[in-house]
Amino acid sequence: MPPARDDLPRSRRPGPGSYGSRETSLAEPRPLRTRDNGMRVINDRVSAQVRPAASRNEPGLPNRKPVRAFQDPELAPGPGEGVLSVLVGSTDLAPVIAVDGLPVTVGNGQLDLVLLAGPHTVEAQSTFTLDPVVVDVADGGRHRLQYFEHWPAGHRVLGDLPETHEFIPTNAGCWSWLAMTATICCLPMSAVMTLFPSEDWHWISGLALGALAVVLIATGIPLWRKAKAKYQRDLTAQRQSLAREPVPHGPDAVFLGAKPTAPPPLPVGAAAIDLHLACGRHLWAGGRKAAHGSFLARAWTPPPRVRIDGAEQPASWGHWRYHVPPGAHQITVVADGRPANLDIPDRHTGRPGKQRDLTIEAQAGQTIALNAEAHVYAVWRPAAGEIESFEPRLWLEAA
Repeated sequence: MPPARDDLPRSRRPGPGSYGSRETSLAEPRPLRTRDNGMRVINDRVSAQVRPAASRNEPGLPNRKPVRAFQDPELAPGPGEGVLSVLVGSTDLAPVIAVDGLPVTVGNGQLDLVLLAGPHTVEAQSTFTLDPVVVDVADGGRHRLQYFEHWPAGHRVLGDLPETHEFIPTNAGCWSWLAMTATICCLPMSAVMTLFPSEDWHWISGLALGALAVVLIATGIPLWRKAKAKYQRDLTAQRQSLAREPVPHGPDAVFLGAKPTAPPPLPVGAAAIDLHLACGRHLWAGGRKAAHGSFLARAWTPPPRVRIDGAEQPASWGHWRYHVPPGAHQITVVADGRPANLDIPDRHTGRPGKQRDLTIEAQAGQTIALNAEAHVYAVWRPAAGEIESFEPRLWLEAA
């Protein structure tokens, strides 16, 4: 079973990165925060280069002009090769990027990767899994993808995002400064002047100053929250991905992706099963930090296995469509709870995987939507010097 509340690391600081109860800890992943989340290569078998993302911070006044998201790659592809650039931007997390199922980098920045010409699958994993993106690398071509995650707004996306970042103004800092000044300066001064007056007018001025401080705090905090929420909405609205074409995998399986242009038409007399496979990743490392991103951030969750009537189907985390004949069908989903791609000892407690079965009845021309939600758990055990993983959780139900 997943760890109990008493087994969770006690050194996690309070706030958005902490767990309030055992129930929320088992259902809602929290980010594995890292002190240094700069991008680094974790696969020495690839020809890759990583760099920090372009910044609008310059000496002097802030740069309010649009900024190019990508820098020009410095790698030169050879014959039959192309360059794929992946830009990763997150808050203080360290997402993992994998190409063709092999983790390549962890952290934030720009990845330039030389690949053979042809289709390649790019995946990203952080607190949750995302739909992979298939890129058809052309001979001598240069291709670009972006991964963006904004934890406060709960927004994460992988795909073709705008290559120019517009400046988004916000006055949230002004309202925050106003409320903090009233709390730190005005309220203590008001208390001193009111309780220990040296002149008759001091206590009157103290009461007036206290009333002003209360008004500033009562006004500043709601306006700060409103301005902050607006900034988050504007930021996520600017980081939206374009729709992509579905990718066929054999005659009966189609990878739709998170934002497909248009699903392919159903074969005559057939039905369809739209299966959304998602996984929440609970990575707990306590207060331990590593010099180059967290040692646990590089953990990779293997893809699920899907069977329809006992026959293995192509599958990954994300949105899939399977064409089936009319009638009753048994859907089986298997999730593996053992993290891969670790470079320190690990130990698994409980069964390695979880299996769920669901029987559905499909009519000709009907599309049945199903959701499969998994949760995997990995905890750093400093006393044993190893990572302990647990039996995963898995639900399979109608959407």
